[in-house]
Amino acid sequence: MYEGDNAETEAVTRALDLHSLRILVAIDQHGSISAAARALGIAQPTVTQHVQRLEARLDAALVARTPRSARLTPVGAILAAHAPRIDASLTAAATELARALGRRGGTVRLAAAPDTIDHVVAAALGQLADELPDIVASLIEAVDDADALAMVHDGRADIAVTTDVTGAARHPALQRSGLRGVFLFAEEIIAVTAVPVSGARIDPAELADTPWIRGDGTMGDVVAAAIGRAEASADLVVSRPHAAVALALHGRGTAFVAEGDLAGRVLPSGVRAVALRPALRRRTSASTLVEAARIPAVATALRILASHRPPAETDALVDARRRSAGHRARFQAAPTPKESATMPLPSTSRLLKAGAVAVAGALALAACSSPAPNESTGADTGADIDHITVALPGSLSSLYVGQEAGILNYYIASIVQEGLVSIDAQGRIQPGLAESWEQTDDITYVYELRDDAKFQDGTDVTADDVVFSLEQARDETASPGLAYYLSNVDTIEKTGDSEVTITLTAPDAAFAANMSTGGAAFITSQAFWEANDGAVGTADSLLLGSGPYQVTEFAPDSHVTFERVDTWWGELPKVKEITVEFVPDESTRLIAAQSGELDVAFNVPLAQSQQWENLDSMRVEYVNDLSYVGLYFNTSVAPFDDPKVREAFAHAVDRDAYVDKLLRGHGEAATAIMTPESLGKAYDADEAREKLAGIPQWDFDLDAAKKALAASSVPDGFETEILTPNTGPQLGTAAQALAQNLAEIGITLNVREVPIEEWLASLDASGDHGVNYMWYFSTLGDPGEVPGYVLGPGNPSAWEDPEVLDLLAQSSVESDPASRIDLLLQAETIQAEQAINVPLWWGQSATAFANDLGMRDYSSFAFISSWPTQLYRAGK
Repeated sequence: MYEGDNAETEAVTRALDLHSLRILVAIDQHGSISAAARALGIAQPTVTQHVQRLEARLDAALVARTPRSARLTPVGAILAAHAPRIDASLTAAATELARALGRRGGTVRLAAAPDTIDHVVAAALGQLADELPDIVASLIEAVDDADALAMVHDGRADIAVTTDVTGAARHPALQRSGLRGVFLFAEEIIAVTAVPVSGARIDPAELADTPWIRGDGTMGDVVAAAIGRAEASADLVVSRPHAAVALALHGRGTAFVAEGDLAGRVLPSGVRAVALRPALRRRTSASTLVEAARIPAVATALRILASHRPPAETDALVDARRRSAGHRARFQAAPTPKESATMPLPSTSRLLKAGAVAVAGALALAACSSPAPNESTGADTGADIDHITVALPGSLSSLYVGQEAGILNYYIASIVQEGLVSIDAQGRIQPGLAESWEQTDDITYVYELRDDAKFQDGTDVTADDVVFSLEQARDETASPGLAYYLSNVDTIEKTGDSEVTITLTAPDAAFAANMSTGGAAFITSQAFWEANDGAVGTADSLLLGSGPYQVTEFAPDSHVTFERVDTWWGELPKVKEITVEFVPDESTRLIAAQSGELDVAFNVPLAQSQQWENLDSMRVEYVNDLSYVGLYFNTSVAPFDDPKVREAFAHAVDRDAYVDKLLRGHGEAATAIMTPESLGKAYDADEAREKLAGIPQWDFDLDAAKKALAASSVPDGFETEILTPNTGPQLGTAAQALAQNLAEIGITLNVREVPIEEWLASLDASGDHGVNYMWYFSTLGDPGEVPGYVLGPGNPSAWEDPEVLDLLAQSSVESDPASRIDLLLQAETIQAEQAINVPLWWGQSATAFANDLGMRDYSSFAFISSWPTQLYRAGK
């Protein structure tokens, strides 16, 4: 560009001002000077003056006026087209500047059609008001989805919430120019009908000869188009889904609606809600201008929208939805990187450049020598310990796991509460509140309570308390974080003074361990629960259990304190008092450790591990943490429905480099979805690894990757995107390394970091991305937990193999551990041959301990039972 061109561009830029641009947009939208003035809330002469001044500065006509109307000239139209993006960028900058200056707050405008407001936007606005009252949120009712998107595109709204209907196969969603889409969730379309139906799904063609309830407010027209059914004279037409459901409930025909439209409805006898075969889904997405996504209020609203989940309303969907809910629950208390008031979120181009540097830096760690292993902890002196301070790398708002079920919540609740059983260092089931138990048949478990168990208030633990606690745990309203564990429970009964019997609806090999505090059994006093109206785990109610410590103070998002009690049935622990400080910021936690203020620090970040290892006062201990990281491919999104494309990706993965260089050896290259620890009930560590290594592997081989791509449906390559969660920076760096390898064979992989809520929402078979990460933390290490989620019905890959589904079903009822694992190995072998999932690594967690603080039985399962009982004062 010539110097004169630069000068001319700068002169035009100086002539522009945001207020005048907003006026041009208003004139374009409303068709006259007077209407634009009314819309902006300013006087008509003021509008005219702004336009005239801008025309004079640019020496160009911007508005063509007539006595009754006004329209933009071609030059004016150019400015109006760019105005929303300029407005969004300046708003983002101004908002961040205001935050840096301590002036918090913001506004966000949501646009949606009436039905979308009903099923998602209303709840999001309520949550936004509760969590961030300083953000002013407004709602604009759009005529339809196209109108909502137009409002965002033209700068009249910040976020458009829209829906679309999709079948099983599709291409990546296309966005309007300048817009960024965020997939929120998908609901299956279901048939509400009085026609007798057998099975959990039905082909709608079987209902073609019966009356339907159709109209714009239903999915009837969509289903009719899918099967080629014409409108019949007996059909009824309505304009709202609730009207269609009401008519169907009274037997006036079959209504096709999305799951959310049926929420809260009680089906009368003779009426069923069944899913369709093949499935049709209504997807809900949020769209915003790319520039507007950087505005904190907009980003916060998107995060809250992404946290919404629809209820499961049919038998075909309940299990898959609950498995997904269990996965999401693990991240509820995950630490979120501290927001910077001065650094904006980098653009995609900046992120890619920074990622390349990060990859080079991360992989250069291979040249750094790893520190020598820590020396053995000293022997137990037998001395009492007056007080310890623990740093938790996150913030808790509730102590009750039923309400907040993140991994860290389990660590804290297990200090106070007990289950019927406990889990030892090898993952085996041991006595807890039940001193004995037996499985009398495939579905019946009988627990005999110990007679010396007391709550911390001195009252006895009774069979009534156990029954009550478990009933609350399986109530999805009282305990949304636990209910999915107990979805297979039929009855929970007191069958003796100290006896509780639990009957399942079907055999479940994983159930026995779920009766621990690593699962769903957090036993409390019925009298305590009722005295607090079920609002337990709060700063006012605290938490009551039968464990060796009681809560004495809880300040949400700050700290919680515990004191040793003498009511526990077990041996008195050595530590008298515990303070757990919530310290999400990694640097703050490290400074506290350097100052000698900490005795235990959970989840030492790998990026800081060398600094922690160099501390004189603490040691860092690593242990496999039952986590799995891998890639998965959504087979309903082209071109990932092509096995050769998946094969090319699989060969481009260098898992050994990720572990050695990115994780500094603190992890293990994964050969399977199951972890070695999950096979512990049947095999020792070496045997488990040998079994898992027998599953087919895709070796790192870029030449093989290139050949696979050449034989695929996209031999010249393609461009795609992968999302990484902001709470897992190691996943982002690994993705950048993968992107570099893929670039060598002709595939462009764009890596975009998003809030954890948005990433979790994307793990859906109806999501927009063909390649994604699977990052899963297990508490109990059951071998079928992760395979059941990623390979079972409704899995994120939209891949269902009848043989695999049968193997998973068999494994869920097989009681012999070795036989059960063999079934799961067969299922993994089939999926590995088709490269549906590509394992990357099994993770490790790092815990820092004061040098004079020892812990017995430190293992993968250490912190899901009453772990402070294992601490001791170590001698030199």
